[in-house]
Amino acid sequence: MQLATVVIGIGVLFGLNGCDAGCSNEISSRIESPRGTHVAVVFNRNCGATTGLNTQLSVIAKGEAVPEAPANAFIADGSLALRVRWVSESELVVAGFDGARIVKQAKLANGVAVSYE
Repeated sequence: MQLATVVIGIGVLFGLNGCDAGCSNEISSRIESPRGTHVAVVFNRNCGATTGLNTQLSVIAKGEAVPEAPANAFIADGSLALRVRWVSESELVVAGFDGARIVKQAKLANGVAVSYE
């Protein structure tokens, strides 16, 4: 019994370690900050048939590639038409996720304050 538990535990660890390997990001929009130092990137992340599509938002430095990882600012289930606007160089407002199941809603992403309406 203990051997089975150890084998299952190791399998879970290796499975979780490779979770992002089969995922792909499809960028919906890129919204540059007023002075162009940051970019808000909205994308749909698809990790295969066993998981549903979700909408994500990352705040990255201009010129930086979108990481092949979950977003640093916002994640919600489903394909959403997020509305994103910059208030200033360091403030971003996100809307358009009414009724969606929110997975992540960060207040700060890459040095930018993020608020939600």
